[in-house]
Amino acid sequence: MDLKMKVNHLPALTYRFLKSNDSEIDEKDLYIKSTRTPEPEKIPAGVIVRESISEEDVRGIFAKAKAKIESKKTDIPGPNGDTAPLNDSQIVRTGMGVEIDKLMAEMDAEVMLITTEEGSKVTEPVYIDFVLKDGECALGSQIVYAKKDSEITVIMEYDSEPEAKGFLGIQTRLLAEEGAKINLIKVQMLSEGFVHFDDIGSICDDKAYVHTINMQLGAGKTWGGNRTTLLGDASTFDNHTGYLCRNKQSYDMNYVADQMGKKTVSNMIFRGVLLDEAVKTFRGTLDFKSGSAGSVGDEQEDTLLLSPDVINRTMPVILCGEEDVDGRHGASIGQLGDDILFYMESRGIDEEAAKKLMIRARMESIARMIPDEAIIVRIQQFIRTIL
Repeated sequence: MDLKMKVNHLPALTYRFLKSNDSEIDEKDLYIKSTRTPEPEKIPAGVIVRESISEEDVRGIFAKAKAKIESKKTDIPGPNGDTAPLNDSQIVRTGMGVEIDKLMAEMDAEVMLITTEEGSKVTEPVYIDFVLKDGECALGSQIVYAKKDSEITVIMEYDSEPEAKGFLGIQTRLLAEEGAKINLIKVQMLSEGFVHFDDIGSICDDKAYVHTINMQLGAGKTWGGNRTTLLGDASTFDNHTGYLCRNKQSYDMNYVADQMGKKTVSNMIFRGVLLDEAVKTFRGTLDFKSGSAGSVGDEQEDTLLLSPDVINRTMPVILCGEEDVDGRHGASIGQLGDDILFYMESRGIDEEAAKKLMIRARMESIARMIPDEAIIVRIQQFIRTIL
C-alpha cells in the first residue's frame, strides 16, 4: 500500500512559510503484514490484558470522559486558525491526529486493552517489545486504562536487526480515572532504514497523573505526537523526551497539553542532539481552556546542534482562554560552547570525544528516569554503537 496523510497539526495555524503547521507522511510500497501488538512478556498481578477489543468497547471505555469533555465546552471561539475541528471524530484526541485513527481502522489493527482494577497499585511494569526483521512492516494499537486510585507502568521497546529496513506505526491511548497514575515509557532503537510513527493520546480525570518518557534514538524518518487532555481538577501531565538525530534522519513531533480542569499542571521537557544533516521539527503547545483557573504549564526544549548542516524548527506555543493561569516556555538551542570545549581539552579530552561525552550525558539524563536498569544499559550500548 501507499501511505499519504497529514499529521501533527499545530493547534493554531501560523505563517505557512515556516512549514510548521503540519507534516506529511508519504511512503510507498508498504506491505503491512502484522497489525497485532506482541503479548506482554509477563502480566503482573493486578493487571488484566485483553486482545482484539472492538471499536464499540473502545467507545465504551472513554464514554464517561467524552461526556465530561462535552460538558466543559463553551461558546467561546478558539484561536485564529483553530485546527481542532480536523480531529473532532477521534474517540481520544491524539498528538498526530485523526489520520492515524483512519489508518488503524483501514488496516483493521487489533487493539490491546491493558487495565488495572480500582485501587490496585501495580509495582511491576508491563513490558511490550516489538522486534522487527528486515522488510517487516507492522502496526500496533494499545489502550492503557487505569481505574480509580490505581497505578500502572507500561514499558514499550522497539528494536530491529542492524541495517534492516521496514515500517512500524504505533498508537497508544491512555485513560487515568480519578486519583489514578499511568507511567508510559517508550524506547525506539530501530535501525536507520526504518520509517516510524508513534502516536499518543491521554485523558486525565480529577487528581489523575500521566507521566510519559520517550526516547527516540533510531529510524531514518520518525513522526511522534502526544496530546494529553487534563480534564479533571488537579490533574497532572509530565513528559520527558530525549532524541538523537544523525546522518539524514528526521524527527517531526507535536505535543499538546490541553488544560481544561482547575489547578491542572503540565511539565514538558525535551532534550535532543542533531548531527550531520539531520532535520527536526518540534511543536509544543500549552492550551489553557476556559475554566482552567489556577493551572500551571511549563515546556522547555534544550537542543544541541553539532553540525552547521542540521535543520532545526522549534515552535513553542501558549494558547490562553483563561485569565488566572501561569504558562511558561523556553528553548535553548545552540552549539557546544567554547568554554566547555576548552575545559574538556585542558583535561586531555579532544573535541570529538567531548561531543560524544555530551551526547551521552544528554540522552542519559532522560534514560535514567526509566525504572529498568537493563533497558538503560541497552540504550547506552545503542548510542555507543551508532556514534
